[in-house]
Amino acid sequence: MRQNPEIEASELNGELLLFNGTTNKFFVMNRTAACMWEKMKEPTSEQALASALCQHFKGLTEKQALEDVKETLKNMRDLGLIADK
Repeated sequence: MRQNPEIEASELNGELLLFNGTTNKFFVMNRTAACMWEKMKEPTSEQALASALCQHFKGLTEKQALEDVKETLKNMRDLGLIADK
């Protein structure tokens, strides 16, 4: 999966703000989703995203990271923020 190239991203007051011009909607990403978004500039896998979260957030287990990744990716897909490769 990778970022939808039509989505605009900007940092605002320490948070990541995404804008979908097609739907004219804004989305504010939490720290986990923002970390994943940055890693999806290039096509990547669920496992690679989980590993990146474990490196970024100390104390997070690989199992919990993978669960978080799957849930976040589902939400991002539903909102049209990402594309499958």
